[in-house]
Amino acid sequence: MSEDLPTRAFAPGAAWRIAWPIAVVAIGVAVLVLAATVGEAFHASPTTATAIAAFTGSGAIMGAGLLLVRSLPPAQRRVTLATKGRMWPGVGLGILIGLGCVIGSGLVIATGTGIDPSAKRALDDLDLSVGVTWWQIALTTCALVIFAPVGEELLFRGLELRGLVRLMPFAWAAPLTGVVFTAAHLDAYLVWPRAVALVLVGWVLAWTYRRRGLLGTVVAHGTVNAVAAVALMVQS
Repeated sequence: MSEDLPTRAFAPGAAWRIAWPIAVVAIGVAVLVLAATVGEAFHASPTTATAIAAFTGSGAIMGAGLLLVRSLPPAQRRVTLATKGRMWPGVGLGILIGLGCVIGSGLVIATGTGIDPSAKRALDDLDLSVGVTWWQIALTTCALVIFAPVGEELLFRGLELRGLVRLMPFAWAAPLTGVVFTAAHLDAYLVWPRAVALVLVGWVLAWTYRRRGLLGTVVAHGTVNAVAAVALMVQS
């Protein structure tokens, strides 16, 4: 008569938490590029292809982030998703932190483009847009304000940051996760002040996650992206 062998619960270590977010972002970028390529193949307009690609790529990243967190042991999952402090004060603080990140990023980019005129030209050449039709705007705004904040915070703060703090002090892990967060944004490679601003935003979000948990950092991130979406709508 055979006995059931004991099974060992899955307990991901630091390497798993650090490597998977990077892999997921690479997959998300590949999905974004594929969606844009398919759109062009069907002769979609550039704004249509961009909106669909942003929605698909950000949705893939969020879905993968949810699946990775879902695979954690229950105790670790609860800690990763926990809200620290009361919910609504945390939401309000997240909004204020997000607005502060917007102001800080604006100052960094304004200073950088003032010092380096070529950076300003590169920023102008990006020609960013949320779309021209209502459904393009809806897809892009959903990608920016919901999918990206939830997915990226699950990956970079819930997994990446928590993996890094197993290997080093939080004071080192926070800016390092900001660097990884920046590397996941394609426009950071094109305009150098944007990269500096994103590193600082990632660092602030890491501290927000430590103090207020996932809800606070998702709200802060969503606020930054919401302001960017509104600015793009105004410029269109």
